[in-house]
Amino acid sequence: MSNQQVKIPWPFDKDEKAQLIWLGDPFRHLNKMMCYAYFRSNGGTKKIMLDWGTLPALAIQHFYVNGDIRKSISPSGIGEIDMTIYPNVVNRYEKAWHIYGSKDKATSRSFIFPFDGKTVILPVIEVIRSILAPNRFLLYRLYESNSFPQYLIESYEPNKIHLSFSSQYELKYTKPEFLFHLVWLLTNSDVRQIFENLAYSWFQDGFFNFEWDFRQPISFTARVKESEKSMTILQIVSVKNKHIPFDEISISHPGIFEQEKSSEPKKYTFRNIKEKGEDKGFTLDEKMNGSTEDFDLIEMNKQKHEYNTVPKVTKIKTKLIRQRTKEDKNTKKYYGNDSGIRSTADVGGQQLARGLEHKMLHEIQTQGELQDFINVLKELEHYPQIKAIRIILDVLPKGLGERKFTMLSDGVTRRKYVIAEVYMVNGFKYKIVELEREQHSLSILILSERTMVNWQSIYDRILLNVVNDSGTWTSNSLKAIEKQGVIIMKLKHSSKGIQHRAQLLLKKLI
Repeated sequence: MSNQQVKIPWPFDKDEKAQLIWLGDPFRHLNKMMCYAYFRSNGGTKKIMLDWGTLPALAIQHFYVNGDIRKSISPSGIGEIDMTIYPNVVNRYEKAWHIYGSKDKATSRSFIFPFDGKTVILPVIEVIRSILAPNRFLLYRLYESNSFPQYLIESYEPNKIHLSFSSQYELKYTKPEFLFHLVWLLTNSDVRQIFENLAYSWFQDGFFNFEWDFRQPISFTARVKESEKSMTILQIVSVKNKHIPFDEISISHPGIFEQEKSSEPKKYTFRNIKEKGEDKGFTLDEKMNGSTEDFDLIEMNKQKHEYNTVPKVTKIKTKLIRQRTKEDKNTKKYYGNDSGIRSTADVGGQQLARGLEHKMLHEIQTQGELQDFINVLKELEHYPQIKAIRIILDVLPKGLGERKFTMLSDGVTRRKYVIAEVYMVNGFKYKIVELEREQHSLSILILSERTMVNWQSIYDRILLNVVNDSGTWTSNSLKAIEKQGVIIMKLKHSSKGIQHRAQLLLKKLI
């Protein structure tokens, strides 16, 4: 990531410098949180709609070229100053604002406080971006009331805090730079209260409305623009003297496990096909839904957070995973094109609203035909028409009497199934049923509802029927399901690659 460009949609000419003059309030658009950024160049101002998660990479009054937000150019006459804000000296200030070069009107919201004989103006958006929520995970939690229990359980011992993360918390946010800030936020009651009250203020007012209720001094280094009587903070580049009241932080996460290398060959491998020549980096597209695991804009901004003392971090590994590193003639190879298009939207949405029996795609580890199907779903999830996919993986019921289909051909291993619940951006929902087939010619079932149905009951009936019917989708069994208000489609299996099979499945869904 360090040398790659990351570009936003850019309405200016090549190599033309444009200055970011305004960041608008966040708003909801097509189930996503967005904001407007206003750039000005050569006498013209243009508005660009961006995902809210792009905020960490943007700095007010800085210049950008060719839409690459990994690099910004400071305006002339800007210096860096160390300052400390003490409690009870800060006032909130609002002012009607006309965005220069645009017909749009807005409200300028800032905190003002005295420093070195001048009045300092600190925009509210910079407090959120740099002090409260300096990464994408926290930026999106600002809109969720009391949402931390969905992602973690806190437990405390003398001089130690333990965080037990759920699978909904992305593994990359267990890196120290994210972890320290999260613990600072959770364990400083004044900071936490401000953070958690922001969701209420946004729902009530449509913008972030809060007082400076920090009970501790906040020290930082900022890039400022000075005049005779005032200083305006353009960007906080470093937050200092943050206090974590623990000597040790221990964490557990489903993705933290012990790995050992295995001499056994891989069963499958996935490779990206890249065009010849130089890597052109990533392009951000606000029309994309969700984000990818390998991408986070906090790496771009390089903002520093410094702590009085740095706690020891202990990662508790819960299981042993064997890592196969070799390939042989039996290793299945799948190829896919990387479009280089990314989104900084939150993963959120339906992926967060699942029961205990559901899992996220990246959590599924199986083998054979079902792993092939999981790989198809992972490819499908990248298409912009797909909002979210959640998974049920289990073994078939035993059925009536002794049913051979409940077992694989070895007579010992229970046959598994996968049900993928697919949520489309247009609001439609589909249930896709796939079984371990071996020699059976079972098609994939694609289900949707004509009227409101009890899906757990439908699943139980479909799976029991296929066992009792010796591994076939009989017309009588399917007709009984249809009478309950279910629409059924079938999709035959293809022997072509993952991308082709994902496209076939997508055509059925749209």
